[in-house]
Amino acid sequence: MPDTKSDQPTDEALMLRIRDANDETALASLVDRYAGPALTLADTRLRHTGRSDDAVQQAFLKIYLEKGRFDDQRPFAPWFYSILRNICLDHLRKETRYREKLKDINDQSMTNPPTAALDALDEGLAALKDDEREILMLRLVQGLSFRHIADSLGCTEDAAKKRGQRALRQLRRKLAKTKGGI
Repeated sequence: MPDTKSDQPTDEALMLRIRDANDETALASLVDRYAGPALTLADTRLRHTGRSDDAVQQAFLKIYLEKGRFDDQRPFAPWFYSILRNICLDHLRKETRYREKLKDINDQSMTNPPTAALDALDEGLAALKDDEREILMLRLVQGLSFRHIADSLGCTEDAAKKRGQRALRQLRRKLAKTKGGI
């Protein structure tokens, strides 16, 4: 009975087949070999947050997309796990930034109740001229470019920008005055 382990191509040989011939069966073989251990590692790194599957899939996608960077003089496993580790770190950084943003929003809502902030915004917008308010709404709410705003208002793009800047300055001044009273 032949030894099945020795009959199997090495990880490096599989990676060379992926790199040189876009061999999908070689990629499937690497996925079979590394998916389980990679998932365990990702679970540990990502603290079982449920994003481990995504991280592992991204790692396999990255080895395929960056197959040309594979150095066949070095072992595959450290290269793969380095990619996975970096992806996990990116996930953790994103989560940290997200949590910080949520904390900032929560802190702001505690110091300025949302209804007071919305009332101040409504007052600030009401104090603007109709065309200034319209420019801000088109730009900030609808997300239109100044070129499209200019077309809709029948003015030049530069004029629309200047009106928008002036309206924004006035709104900021109004909100700054109101903020002191809240």
